[in-house]
Amino acid sequence: MIDDTVLFEGEDRFGPIRVTEQPSLMGPLRVLGFGPADEQSRTLVKKPWVLQHEYTQAMMLSLLFCTPKRALVLGVGGGCLISALVKGVKGIKVTGVELRPLVTELAHKYFGLPQSKRIELVHQDAQSYLDEGGHKKVDLVMADIYGADAVAEDQLKTDFVTQAAAQLKSSGVLVLNCWAEHQRHPQLMAALAIHFVDCRGALLSSGNYVIIASKVEDTQSGKQLREKLSKISDVLEVNLGHCLSRLEAFDPQSF
Repeated sequence: MIDDTVLFEGEDRFGPIRVTEQPSLMGPLRVLGFGPADEQSRTLVKKPWVLQHEYTQAMMLSLLFCTPKRALVLGVGGGCLISALVKGVKGIKVTGVELRPLVTELAHKYFGLPQSKRIELVHQDAQSYLDEGGHKKVDLVMADIYGADAVAEDQLKTDFVTQAAAQLKSSGVLVLNCWAEHQRHPQLMAALAIHFVDCRGALLSSGNYVIIASKVEDTQSGKQLREKLSKISDVLEVNLGHCLSRLEAFDPQSF
């Protein structure tokens, strides 16, 4: 955009990285991109926990189904999800796995990713991290692994879902940021059916399809979910009601 200010432009061995700043009514916004028209992260400078993308807002609906003490975020980007988790869940400890060290450096410098003992950053391929095993189990896994062009294919594979499920505690929740065309992805649906008993998806206006899969069945009423969501929205300073209205239960075995 014509009003954008370039704060950083460079590359690493994986490709280009760009950070820009643009004005908004809420204050300056910063954008991380991996390509000419790519937008990986968008952050409000003064309040980095206030999620700007609809899909990240939808991913936070996972807090309706668990109150995580530990979370694993695969794909850090500008750190928006980590900032929101640290703000929204008292005492949470978060491990972020990011392939590109330069990305996390920029997340700290430009996107307000907190320097905190509650946050551990690992520079590694997400699949390799899961392959290693032996990590402390978590209550919540969020996978948001994208390149400049599309979702990482590993995120849709059986091994990925299986190992992510193994990383979760017995009542854990997996969140996947996918695209609309993955609603009926046969390999993904088959893997979810094996490891999760409560699956929900939100098809968003952006074309993203956010999946929230739980190892235990959730029996909360609609009223209880809305009341809980109101409290989460207040803490995160963003209305998540429109995301909840799009969240629908599905049976992965039916595809």
